[in-house]
Amino acid sequence: MSTLEKFAFQTPLYTKLELPKNLELKAILNGLKHFKVDGHCPECGKNSTFSGGRYNWDKATQSEESIEKLENTVGYTSLKMTCARNYEHELRYWFLLQVDTVEKVGQYPSLADIANDEAATYRSVLNKTDASELHRAIGLAAHGVGIGSFVYLRRIFERLVYDRFASFRVAEDWDEEAFLKLRMDEKVKFLKGHIPDFLYKNRALYAILSKGIHNLSDEVCLKAFEPLKLSIKIILEEDKKKKEELEMQQAAVDAIKAFET
Repeated sequence: MSTLEKFAFQTPLYTKLELPKNLELKAILNGLKHFKVDGHCPECGKNSTFSGGRYNWDKATQSEESIEKLENTVGYTSLKMTCARNYEHELRYWFLLQVDTVEKVGQYPSLADIANDEAATYRSVLNKTDASELHRAIGLAAHGVGIGSFVYLRRIFERLVYDRFASFRVAEDWDEEAFLKLRMDEKVKFLKGHIPDFLYKNRALYAILSKGIHNLSDEVCLKAFEPLKLSIKIILEEDKKKKEELEMQQAAVDAIKAFET
């Protein structure tokens, strides 16, 4: 992932990025270099490639004057990113550029809007409460509240486990009281074969979320938020594919029965 891609699609507002050696990003922010980055387009509702820039700028054509300009540029600048799927779809950003740092001070649509639109893909496998709390987690992280975002991610993780137990409890004749006494790691092990494989292999996620809530700072939680959110999305994606597969199988069974009658 490029520095610009991470800064545009993951970094909350008012976060400073150190740029002592990153002349390329300075060149992009000054309109001296074209760029292409991948990210979610809220208007397309799917991932796309975004591009922008006004002039060519590469190492072969650098001049001492252009480098000097970049190294000493300070002040506010803006950036427009255009979706390759539809050139009318745009993301806009505003930055405060200093000699050694750059700070994202504004964007439209907001980071939360982009992320929540992406999360909407999983509404078919999320209940109303989980969908709402995923929305809150993303919104809090977008506004720099790392610990609060962890609270909601952990609640979603817990319900993914408990709901799966409830779905198979009767069929498997499980003892609910005994299950509730288990630690979360043991609960996930108990459900092996009935939960997404990624969740089983990465059951340490819960411990990380708990540690974040009780022992880590907002800053550290924010750094960990994206990979943890991605992990939740992978789990949901497995659930979504499984649900779609079962629906296709049922549709095929129903169609076959219709021909038999």
